[in-house]
Amino acid sequence: ITTNTTEFFREPKHFDILRDRVLPGWIKVHAHEPKLRLWSAGCSSGEEPYTLAMVLSEFAENHPGFRFSILATDISIQVLEKARRAIYPEERVYQMSMELKRKYLLRSKDRQKKLVRIVAGLRNVVTFSRLNFMEEFRFDNPMDIIFCRNVMIYFDRATQERLLNKFCRHLRPDGHLFIGHSESLTGMELPLRQVAPTVYRRV
Repeated sequence: ITTNTTEFFREPKHFDILRDRVLPGWIKVHAHEPKLRLWSAGCSSGEEPYTLAMVLSEFAENHPGFRFSILATDISIQVLEKARRAIYPEERVYQMSMELKRKYLLRSKDRQKKLVRIVAGLRNVVTFSRLNFMEEFRFDNPMDIIFCRNVMIYFDRATQERLLNKFCRHLRPDGHLFIGHSESLTGMELPLRQVAPTVYRRV
């Protein structure tokens, strides 16, 4: 399953919560750790992980010593190739502020094409990799934050619960999971506590 419906800063409330609540909370507790680890699961053509890279880069500017890594995975090799190229139609970036556009986007020299590209400095902080949720997978270290938004809607309820339990095994205690606004964990047996609409903390 892969989904290609995406844009930069989609469901913007999530990025506000990440910037204003989750990251300040993490740095208070983990100030001496080497880096925050974030996973964009079901990243499609890259808009979500690059948005996350912008949010984390902006946070890092105001918090010397804060470092992060972003893993972005999808089952589709084609969309991962598109994500690595990081070239997008201008309409995908309409939610971005002018300040962020100036900082993180390059405009096509051919103005007829109406294309933008993510700057190299931002491209370099995201690692793209193929991953199939239905197979067993493991990471060397647990994640601090997982974004898996608008992916589970394509699975039945039992598969969703199995998948979420897998995520929880790879999410450190007090780590955060963000799901899509149309998705729900109601009735599932999971080690998660809701802290905001569609935002959960691992217990």
